[in-house]
Amino acid sequence: MRDKAALALLLVAVVGLTFVHDLKVLAALALLFVLLSFKDAKKSIKAIFLFNISVTIGYMIKAYFTGDDFWAYILRFNLRVFDISFLVFYTFSKINLLRAFSFSKSLKLLLVSTLSQIVSFQKTYEDFMLAMKSRSVRKLSYKDKRGFIASMFYFFFKKSLHNAKERTLALKARGFFDQD
Repeated sequence: MRDKAALALLLVAVVGLTFVHDLKVLAALALLFVLLSFKDAKKSIKAIFLFNISVTIGYMIKAYFTGDDFWAYILRFNLRVFDISFLVFYTFSKINLLRAFSFSKSLKLLLVSTLSQIVSFQKTYEDFMLAMKSRSVRKLSYKDKRGFIASMFYFFFKKSLHNAKERTLALKARGFFDQD
């Protein structure tokens, strides 16, 4: 019950944060979150860094051509994204997701399926990296790195397609989809 309540509270907090526009409140929450868990704050920053940089640069370019003042908006946007992502990482590190989603058999099955694929892909990625390191004596050239990354991408793409097809067939066999 505690996990379900924490998940419901997280959803309310995320929706609530979308209505907060005061920079001081968003900054105070960000500071509080960093003090609460520096580890989860670092994880949040890593997760949102590329997305926020690309959005920020896009708005800087737009503001340059339109003459808009964008600093407050950019700061508000980045603080809000940090606050929401921190709450998600922090909450998910404190609750048991399977118990939190136990109210729905379909959501629980989807969560288990997703987590198993994530764990499988992480293990495969680690195996790829170990294989690359064990087979190279010196630092790889740019061309070799590019070829390795392309091969790895192709493998994961094909594996994703295969897994999706297999899971769809399994779910159809169990009656989760309409049989057409």
